[in-house]
Amino acid sequence: MQSIDDLARTIIELAPTDQMELLERVARLNFQKGLEELARKYQSRLTSENCLDTPTEKVWDELRSMREEVVSRDYPN
Repeated sequence: MQSIDDLARTIIELAPTDQMELLERVARLNFQKGLEELARKYQSRLTSENCLDTPTEKVWDELRSMREEVVSRDYPN
């Protein structure tokens, strides 16, 4: 594997458009990695709370209920 310094030298030798493409790819990969980590944490939490097999419609109902509660509390008529 390349050292960080070697990698940095390789990157600065790239054309500016290639550098931008590389940065965009790295950003996408970081975002994807973050989403995967979040999904693992959420799945672990749901498993520990015995909620992993909760039917989708029940989850949506609970979310609607929470939304309505927030709206009524924070945005009264």
